[in-house]
Amino acid sequence: MHRMRGARFWTAVLLLVAVAWLLAVHGRTASAAGETRGTGIVPYASLGMALNRSRDTRFADGADAGHAALYGSRDRFDAGDLGDGLQFHLAAGVRLPYRLRAQLEFGMARGLDWRGNTNYRASGERQPSQATLDKRQLLLAAFHDFPGWEIAPGRRAHPFLGAGLGITDYRLSGYVQRFPEPDDPQGSLRRGPGGEFPFTALPAGSGRTFTWMLTGGIAIPVGGRIHLDLSYRYTDAGEIRTDAGDIAIVRYREDGTRREIPVRINETAAAYRTHSWLAALRFEF
Repeated sequence: MHRMRGARFWTAVLLLVAVAWLLAVHGRTASAAGETRGTGIVPYASLGMALNRSRDTRFADGADAGHAALYGSRDRFDAGDLGDGLQFHLAAGVRLPYRLRAQLEFGMARGLDWRGNTNYRASGERQPSQATLDKRQLLLAAFHDFPGWEIAPGRRAHPFLGAGLGITDYRLSGYVQRFPEPDDPQGSLRRGPGGEFPFTALPAGSGRTFTWMLTGGIAIPVGGRIHLDLSYRYTDAGEIRTDAGDIAIVRYREDGTRREIPVRINETAAAYRTHSWLAALRFEF
């Protein structure tokens, strides 16, 4: 499992401590005011979808495994975005006293499209890249529901804050970098006889990363013991990586014949952070 780097790990810890302190202070205040807190434990299940967005993602050289570095400089990288995609959300949890909730949740997204642009020297301004990301997440999350306000007789909407820790399992595949407009169109990056672009194909990557999440939203009663949870989430899933291995460098000779040059390289890596908007129905039993 890839570990979070030190600075981001301690940032996560401090944020979680801050949220925990806020919830604890609010819980003590509510208790002192004699607010209804309940004594039972109510189980529930939640089902929903999240719209994920990840911007300003940058692949650069990762850990040195004794092979060649793909980029070879901090000034060289592949920068882009993971396109907006839907993530399935399933959770099982319990509502606790003091308006606390705890849940174990599973999320899955497939076919998230990476679109970027590399900046190799002499390869032109436009060097488009593409890849596909599949991921699964398992988080243990805690929430605190605030008193909220009445929206109808006997119905209250409750704002909430939450945080979670867990694991992201990912697979990155189909990673290709193309060179349609090199500085020298007749040089080593010339096109093939049918106009084919020269390209570099990177190894696929997979792994499991430590993940943390912060969220805030509102729970709206929709009938009986059913709530609609609408929330924003920030998730830090560490780094996603291409594995160390052979890249395929595909180029075309002056006579139009294709040549493929395998080169073993170190892994490449990018920080993976997402902003998401989740809509979920929560059913209490």
